[in-house]
Amino acid sequence: MATQSLYRRYRPRRFSELKGQDHVVRALRTSVAEGREGQAYLFSGPRGTGKTTSARILAKVLNCENPRDGEPCCECESCLAVERGVSYDVHELDAASNNGVEAMRDLIEKASLGTPGRHKVYILDEVHMLTKPAEAALLKTLEEPPPHVVFVLATTDPQKMSDTIRSRTQHLQFHLLPADTLAEHVRWVAADAGLELSEASFEQALSRGGGSARDTLSALELLANTGDEGMQIVPLDEFVESMIDRDPGRALTVVAHAISAGMDPRTLTEELIAFLRNGFLALMAPELVQIPSNQLDGLAAQSQRLGAAGLVRGIELLGASLSEMRHAPDPRVLLDVATVQLTADSAGGDTAALLQRLERLERQVAAGVVAAPVEKAPAPRDPATGRAALGGRARPSTTAAPETGTPEPAAAEPSAPATVPTPAAVADTAPEPAAAAAPAASRNDITADVWENTIRPALRGMARAVYGPAGFIRSTDSTLTLSVPNAVHRAKCEEQRTVVESALAAFVGGPVAVELIDDGGGGGGASGPGSSARTSADPTASGATAPAQEPTSERAPHDGADGAEAVETSSPRERGLAAAAAGGPVDDLGVVTGLDELPDDDEVDLDDLTDAPPESVKSPIDRLAEAFPGSELIEEAG
Repeated sequence: MATQSLYRRYRPRRFSELKGQDHVVRALRTSVAEGREGQAYLFSGPRGTGKTTSARILAKVLNCENPRDGEPCCECESCLAVERGVSYDVHELDAASNNGVEAMRDLIEKASLGTPGRHKVYILDEVHMLTKPAEAALLKTLEEPPPHVVFVLATTDPQKMSDTIRSRTQHLQFHLLPADTLAEHVRWVAADAGLELSEASFEQALSRGGGSARDTLSALELLANTGDEGMQIVPLDEFVESMIDRDPGRALTVVAHAISAGMDPRTLTEELIAFLRNGFLALMAPELVQIPSNQLDGLAAQSQRLGAAGLVRGIELLGASLSEMRHAPDPRVLLDVATVQLTADSAGGDTAALLQRLERLERQVAAGVVAAPVEKAPAPRDPATGRAALGGRARPSTTAAPETGTPEPAAAEPSAPATVPTPAAVADTAPEPAAAAAPAASRNDITADVWENTIRPALRGMARAVYGPAGFIRSTDSTLTLSVPNAVHRAKCEEQRTVVESALAAFVGGPVAVELIDDGGGGGGASGPGSSARTSADPTASGATAPAQEPTSERAPHDGADGAEAVETSSPRERGLAAAAAGGPVDDLGVVTGLDELPDDDEVDLDDLTDAPPESVKSPIDRLAEAFPGSELIEEAG
């Protein structure tokens, strides 16, 4: 005769023996004691948490000859018949294998028959497996059952049941057992059964059970039969330590040893995900962690070192690998790839990896010290991409302009890994900004071409707008002289002077002052490479030594007799624009205002636009023909 399993031998017989489901026990015992039991119950929850056991206890107490405070006596003939499974008052049906409409019709026909006891109890296990026709057949009986019938529906997936079925039942949800409660129960079972197990065996049984009493007792019985030698204990905390230390070789060794011991890659991945989840919960909600309280502090400390970002990224990567393993020819390859991505910075280039690295740096800075890693020789870089090889350290050779703001000086990368110094050490040893930046060009290299094509296009925002008309005049080792259209524009440029000087300092590697000279109402300075330089009427005011040069042909003169004649012969709007450029009002951006008061161009004759190419002037008929290809113009008969 086979030995009865531990989970059957120690199945609870009364509500008081049910572990970890106090809310269910209170509801059922109170309703029975006060004579207010329902006609249909729905028990839902994970496997092995006591759903079927509670249904049998309820069936016993409803037909018990001597109930006490809502508890069965477990001594009368009715209670013993229910425990042996031979009671005419209790009918159990596995809905997974009897899910058709015929089985439900047979159940309904028998439900109306009498019973020896006070109640006829029908227990339908895995009721979510019923077909739609079977649910429809059961629905009417659940709504108006005979007065002596009580239905108990049990399921692990209540979401798959129809709302009409659930609305006709009293829904009681069963939970996984707390780790401390389950550990106490397992030790009591082992002591009562005479099992001698090590502490590691108990922890392994609790880990395998995952909060399910039945699964935990089954694992305990297996460990008792195989001994400590039969345990396959995977050091999951060692895997997390390798994630903290960024050591892919150490993590791959853990995976290799677990798989060589016979563990399936998919099962190992599931255990790693569960361990990382417990670590995440240890940071966010410690009361939800399914481990004994004496292990919670160590798990929380390790999870704090890894950080929430690292834990979440580990769960995501391993979860994605677990989904792909179903169709992979070799699931171990996916696990190895995920392991390297979680433990090597160079292998993780996604946003989550960057967030994890930032979080790790923030924790190190908050701690006040960053441990210096072992110095490694610089790895060669790909000239096409500029990226270093795995584990290498790249040093930027050029300074790229940022997308927004002004370009900042490129700080030289230290030759050896640095540690985070104290504030006092920073104040004593920090170099000056000008000395720390490596010169990118000689100070004599700022020419008109460099200003027009390199420095000015690199400016951003308001600085680029107001310095757009600024023309190059000359450059010395410490000064760059620029010309602007007028005094108002010069004032706007003065507001952005520091921005431009920072850009110049980043280019030449040292401070360069900007000197602005207005043209006294004339046009802007030279606007292209190779343009002649202009100075103010009084070059000695700015320290200039070279004589002022005549304006080039790129800018039309606006003073003198020739200028006056040109204004007189232009159109009214052109005269307004010329007058505004000569000294008219400008807005905050240096743009001439008052143009809306100038005459419109409605009277401009298109035939006078001799400089425009003939094909640029199209009649309305030509535009209509382009808008409707294939159309034909039909002239209306007069």
